[in-house]
Amino acid sequence: MIKQLTITDAAIRALKLLGGPSTIDDIYEKIITEGLYEFNTPTPEHVLRTTIRRHTGNVERADSSNPVLFDMLEDEIYGLTNMTIQTSKKTPVSGIKRIHRASDKEDFIRAITSDQVGVFKEIWKLLLFAAQIGMSNNRRESLINIESGKGIDQSTFGNCPSWPGIVYLLSLVETEQSELLSGTQEAEDSRITIFQEYANGGLSVMLDFFKDRPLDLDGILAFIESQTIKAAAIPDLELSI
Repeated sequence: MIKQLTITDAAIRALKLLGGPSTIDDIYEKIITEGLYEFNTPTPEHVLRTTIRRHTGNVERADSSNPVLFDMLEDEIYGLTNMTIQTSKKTPVSGIKRIHRASDKEDFIRAITSDQVGVFKEIWKLLLFAAQIGMSNNRRESLINIESGKGIDQSTFGNCPSWPGIVYLLSLVETEQSELLSGTQEAEDSRITIFQEYANGGLSVMLDFFKDRPLDLDGILAFIESQTIKAAAIPDLELSI
């Protein structure tokens, strides 16, 4: 099973995604937006700040800890050390291309991942679920508009032990071409496109279902039940994450 990210790992990845030194608020927002870490505390920003400062070289703390991963460049502006950047470049990832979602689904994504619904607390989990819904409903839709800054690193999806197997399976079922299982850039581009478009289609299926229903836990359970009934004659893709 793939190891979950730590707070420091999530902060490093967030700073890389932000593209430069940032405030704690910006780092926290990026961690939450990308689903990099789930804080089980009423004061997540405080916990994040404390963790970062413990690994910041030019901040004096009694509980400072090695390795030094961050620098404070200005007052409460944190960036990665050169050593952290060099080390992270050597770290293998599960894929180069980032996973995007359509801009017109953002309101629905925000609603269904909210605490009020309490099912999909991380966007990458929702997209995994939606891609399988899209496949089971033969609903594949191109992404007309995206926000490139909201693309999710594939290593985030690596928190699911079934990744990237789900992507390979979707591609194989869709094209029946084993060439898409290769490690070439062209094959990866095709696999990610298929995944993104089925996820987009799956989100559309969910939007259709919830047009006249409340978006809550009971509604999600009703949706899953409706999909389970339909799945009898569809390729066997596990809907749970």
